[in-house]
Amino acid sequence: MKWTVRTSLALLGVAHCVVAVILLPISMFFSVLSVPVLPGLIWLGILGFRLWNPNIKILRALRITHFVLLPFAVLLITFGLSALRAAERRAATGGGLMGGFGYIPIIMELFAGALSVVSLWISYSRSNGSRNAECC
Repeated sequence: MKWTVRTSLALLGVAHCVVAVILLPISMFFSVLSVPVLPGLIWLGILGFRLWNPNIKILRALRITHFVLLPFAVLLITFGLSALRAAERRAATGGGLMGGFGYIPIIMELFAGALSVVSLWISYSRSNGSRNAECC
């Protein structure tokens, strides 16, 4: 099987849908945090379906989405690491039963961050970084 642009973008679309489906129940568990996250997860699913029939507008939307998502992934990983450090300090003084919740933002954003890096890499490698390149 020849590895084409359409194949890589279709697999990337599947990855978007899978990440959206995996992160949706986790974000809904934390109902307060799900309000700002829910539209982003819905958009990831929509973008995943749109990647099955790609064009240059979809690649532009893909790039913009992941340039916006990548800093949030870094911030939430940093938040999770600081929560784990705080839980360790609290456990040293006799408390901190909920310290393991620091792993949740780390795991969520490892999925989203990896998806962002791969998406940006594929979108730029397929168009050679050119803004006016033909897509598929």
